[in-house]
Amino acid sequence: MITFCKYALCFAMSIKKNNIRLLQNQSYSWLFAISLLVFSSLSYGQDTSVSQENDANKPVIKDDFEWQIILDLSLIYGPTIIAGIEQEKLSEYLMPGLLVDISYKGFYLQSNQRRSHVLLGGTELGYQLFIEENWQLDLILKAYMQGYDSESLIEYGGGDAELLAGLKEREVTIGAAIRYSQYFEDALFRIDFAYGSSGEDENENHVGGLIIDSFYSYLLPYKNWDIYLGAGLSYFSQDIINYYIGVSPDEVLATRPEYDAEAGFRAQAEIYAQYPVSESWSFHTGITHSYFSNNVKESPLVDTNQTTQVTLGVMYVF
Repeated sequence: MITFCKYALCFAMSIKKNNIRLLQNQSYSWLFAISLLVFSSLSYGQDTSVSQENDANKPVIKDDFEWQIILDLSLIYGPTIIAGIEQEKLSEYLMPGLLVDISYKGFYLQSNQRRSHVLLGGTELGYQLFIEENWQLDLILKAYMQGYDSESLIEYGGGDAELLAGLKEREVTIGAAIRYSQYFEDALFRIDFAYGSSGEDENENHVGGLIIDSFYSYLLPYKNWDIYLGAGLSYFSQDIINYYIGVSPDEVLATRPEYDAEAGFRAQAEIYAQYPVSESWSFHTGITHSYFSNNVKESPLVDTNQTTQVTLGVMYVF
């Protein structure tokens, strides 16, 4: 999933200022709790892994009713390609999440727990079409791009008002996709062919286009660690890229010229690791480097086409 807004900011945009202050006051407590759980892992047995079971050898038929709820408490350093956005307060690094996995009769709601954070993998609503020994075909509905709002970027994210003021809100892009998954001995490859549906452009016309999203994940067990080495390549059509980083005629300022974006690619490399602390708690950490095609940074809204996200946190399985 390509993300143009800061992860903590996406969360902040949906709550009021007093909640932002509350998160800031509580963030030191979360940091202490995460540190305590990391150090407590030294006293846990080295031979029993209680991380989320994910059989990479073959597809799992989701026929019976099953559910799982996971509380994710993470600190994320997540720079954005949008110019002038900086993480300054500790509360802006805090990103709590609730992961809900439910399946029944081939239908499922799931999060990608092979990625370093849920916002990278996305929560997916799907249906299993075909299941064979080493591959499967699914219908998927998920968010492929997070939106952003210029007023919230300026107020909560330290955004450059001179550059961002007056931009229309960019809504989240929801994609309906056909997914092919190929299972290997210790690896999983997935590719989505999706039609992404965004908001409306300056002429109130619907914005949508092709998204091709692929990712390869290799499991490398080491002692009591589950280490995932990942690489991905994604394509986004011109209409979708232009919706997020283009500048329409009615958004033009002296410091913000009109700009029409082209279609673009994004490549990713990732290392993600999980370590069990107890039967319910696990520690996880990861680093993800994203590289966007060179034409992306030609937008006046963008100052870089490379970002590196670092995640550190704990998860509790109910």
